[in-house]
Amino acid sequence: AIQPHSVPGCARWRRACVGGMSPAAVRILAALLPVLAGAAREGVSSGARSGSVPSTIDYAQEAQDVVDCAKSEALPAQVTLIPSDTAVGLTVSRSVACFMKVVQSMAEEGDEAEQDVEIPLAKVDSDTLGLIVSFAERKLKGAGADLQGLNFSVVPRPLSGPLRETESISKEDAAFMDEIAEDLDRLIRLTNAVNFVDSPPLLELCAARIAQMLIGKTPKEIREIFPEVFAGKDGEEVDS
Repeated sequence: AIQPHSVPGCARWRRACVGGMSPAAVRILAALLPVLAGAAREGVSSGARSGSVPSTIDYAQEAQDVVDCAKSEALPAQVTLIPSDTAVGLTVSRSVACFMKVVQSMAEEGDEAEQDVEIPLAKVDSDTLGLIVSFAERKLKGAGADLQGLNFSVVPRPLSGPLRETESISKEDAAFMDEIAEDLDRLIRLTNAVNFVDSPPLLELCAARIAQMLIGKTPKEIREIFPEVFAGKDGEEVDS
């Protein structure tokens, strides 16, 4: 079964945030991690490979892996993804499926003679799946016919400011994440889903966008951003 990251994303999130946060805020961030990665904890059906992501992303290798996967005949030409909230699947190309390592792994285990494999995603709703597919399609469109131009935004550690002001993050990716972040619940659902399907470059962006919301904030301000995380803890003192 798919296993979540060891204390999901903990090392990555801390490196992204500690440069702009107090020790107390870092402790609060650690409390947030299980919530932000909650959908990954239960995993998906057995047979798919581990969804764990290395603590340091090799962005060039991630891009090459997608290119190699897209050209592989081990996967069907199309994959139909079934989200959690509807029986109506979303059919995507092999290239799009290759952005999701869990989907790639499960598709590879299917019948090679099938040209369209159905894969249920029990922890990904249709809106969130649409966001992941949109991200993949935009990246593929900019990569050229042979996909050799495929590249991902690089999230620096520590993150020192807004994504839109970070040179190594494309304007398109920053705008994409900023639009999603207008709805915090949607951003958290996307983070959970991306962790679940194992798409490291997009997970990095999600982590960075939430980090952006926390950098420079006091523990009290972080509590106000994520009130549901601290329900029942209002009387607890947190040193700043």
